[in-house]
Amino acid sequence: MSDQLPRFAVWNAKKHTKQTKARGYEMGCDEGEKEERRRRGPSNYTLSFGGIIAVAGLLASGVATYNAVQNDIAALKRGEVYQERTNERLSAEIKSARVEQRETMKEFNEKLDRIIDHWNRRGR
Repeated sequence: MSDQLPRFAVWNAKKHTKQTKARGYEMGCDEGEKEERRRRGPSNYTLSFGGIIAVAGLLASGVATYNAVQNDIAALKRGEVYQERTNERLSAEIKSARVEQRETMKEFNEKLDRIIDHWNRRGR
């Protein structure tokens, strides 16, 4: 009786053997058997439904961000084009205003010269 294991030790050993067999491992088997037996359960590389949803969500988020950035770039380009057209239009208006100003100043100077000449002739 002394060389036998206590009852709880035998029970724990049987329980441990069942657990390791369920996991796909067996103690005491040779290398050939170990290769044949594979671990049971989900693979590390399989995707769960939640994982697929998460990846799809990340993909959708990336696409939405890309689209938002593209829209912002397009809006900035439209703004640039509008600003360039506005600048061209204002430049043309400023040039025409300067031409008008030169003509007006020329006319004013001619009239002023005539008035001065007329006044000088009267005063003599």
